[in-house]
Amino acid sequence: MQSNIRLQKDVSSAMEDLTLYRSVVRTLQYIPITRPKLSFVVNKVCQFMHNLQDHHWKAVKRILRYLAHTPLHGLLIKHCSSSNILTFSDVDKGSDVDDRKSTTAYCVYFGSNLVSWSSHKQHVVSHSSTEAEYRSIVVVLTKVLWLQSLLHELHISTSQP
Repeated sequence: MQSNIRLQKDVSSAMEDLTLYRSVVRTLQYIPITRPKLSFVVNKVCQFMHNLQDHHWKAVKRILRYLAHTPLHGLLIKHCSSSNILTFSDVDKGSDVDDRKSTTAYCVYFGSNLVSWSSHKQHVVSHSSTEAEYRSIVVVLTKVLWLQSLLHELHISTSQP
């Protein structure tokens, strides 16, 4: 997705036929399972399934062109001697111009393997970028605690970095 494009409601002309858009976007929702880099843009185009406009459809076509030109990109899980849990998170504060909610994105690695990731809009409007970051950190910490609990139940030890 181009960094200078912001998808929003009521900017361009509305499209009449929602069937194709909804069908393609529903299919795209499974892409982030093996292509986590696309979770943010897929999340964005899913937000407009009820109010389709020309620029939304152009964004979907851009995703499809990217997928067609990068068939060998994707998730690879391999054996790793490290058992560290490493996380990254980021927030795009107030990125949605329609409701001013922030978008949280995170990824969790076990060793060198990506095991959990997400990109979603926060449920409330944050008053500051610090508040939005704290909300994001809480989401990531709950995932890490769940992963540690799961690994403990499976008798897999994790090393502390």
